[in-house]
Amino acid sequence: MKFAGFTLCIFLQGILLFANSLNIDLSRYNKLIESTRKIPVTIHIIDFDGRPLSNVDVHIEQKTHQFFFGNAPEYLIFAYARFNYMRGRRFGITPISAEKLEQYKSLYADLFNYATVPSFYWADYEPRKNTLPLLDASKQIIEWLNESGITVKGHTLAWGNSPGVGVPGWVRSIGESGNWQEVKVLLMERIKREINEFKSMVQMWDIVNEPIVQEWFNGIGDDYIFEAYKLAREIDPDAKLVLNEFGVLTNKNIRNRFINLAKRLIENDAPIDIIGIEAHIFTGEDLKTQLANLDGIYAALDEIAELGKPIHITEFQIPLPAIVEAFQVDTETAEKLQAEIAQVFYTVFFSHPAVEAIIYWNFYRAWQSGSGFLRDDFTVKPIYYILKELIQEKWRTSLNLTTNIDGSLNFRGFSGDYEIKVRAANKEKTFKVKVGKEACELILKINGDQE
Repeated sequence: MKFAGFTLCIFLQGILLFANSLNIDLSRYNKLIESTRKIPVTIHIIDFDGRPLSNVDVHIEQKTHQFFFGNAPEYLIFAYARFNYMRGRRFGITPISAEKLEQYKSLYADLFNYATVPSFYWADYEPRKNTLPLLDASKQIIEWLNESGITVKGHTLAWGNSPGVGVPGWVRSIGESGNWQEVKVLLMERIKREINEFKSMVQMWDIVNEPIVQEWFNGIGDDYIFEAYKLAREIDPDAKLVLNEFGVLTNKNIRNRFINLAKRLIENDAPIDIIGIEAHIFTGEDLKTQLANLDGIYAALDEIAELGKPIHITEFQIPLPAIVEAFQVDTETAEKLQAEIAQVFYTVFFSHPAVEAIIYWNFYRAWQSGSGFLRDDFTVKPIYYILKELIQEKWRTSLNLTTNIDGSLNFRGFSGDYEIKVRAANKEKTFKVKVGKEACELILKINGDQE
């Protein structure tokens, strides 16, 4: 797949008008979205006596997505734990004003239905034994997300990136002294404590993060992963448990090792519900390589899908410096290209039938410079608008149809919750229905209850 020189994008009244500036053909993926994402639906409209109603106007409006479009709202950790969040330097000296914080939340909730809360890195969460400086902030963030109807995933409970935020210094010293059994006990106690504390508030957990590329916890024995998932399931049977890894889409060696590990765990009945795949872009070379290999990325998703589990794209971002490096452009142009690049990757990811979530990392003053949706001055970047257009317009079903002589109509729609308004004999009735992943047939009574 080729990308050539680019032309400038035009930004007009909040709408992004792209001139296919990267010269990337997405027709294959758009066709896949039509064939794999849209579900056949048949609706029969009948009166109270069961007679079909022909020539009835029906408005079909999708209200929510079943697919998870998410983000990691890391800034909120700093906002609620300013003096306790040791990695909050990029957020400034003081938090944004209360007014801007509400604006942040409003913009977030208007676009996303899913959140990865990254406050659970062990070194951040428990820098000293039994000292939990981010507990209250985590609860505040998650309570707001729950109230906003946003599904929550906690990130992450076991991450062996020593030295790093996945392993506190006090735990690392125990392991380095050879007391690995104590480390194992501490890790399992930590998993049990966090899941118990947030039971019913957190719907998903990244239990083990990057077991292939960050192997420090292997010192406690290679069975720790199985035990961690078993313990998590026992504590919260309703939570969805994710196994997450880095580099799987672009590195064949990592992918093979990860698939072999996941397969072995699943075959031994480890309660892994979801396969998490990071899709980071760091440099201009990363960006150019991945844009030129979209078919290879899709093929990698095919390999991972053979595990038989849903796939989440758990960590994805497009740093502005990578775009500047790749295309030799100024920041303003890079922001417009960032939006178009996001459209490219989201289209590829969304087109794969095994993928059930895409999580962008992060929202404001992101971990990778310039990746976020808001500029430092809190103005909104083009990437926000293009994703909003995709999620709320292009990939959301809205139709006006009329029943045929048999009182029926057919359409294909994206999975989610719908409102269906039926107008007949000067009366209107609204039905709330759910379209899942399988073809469905609905009978709606205009003068009675939905069947």
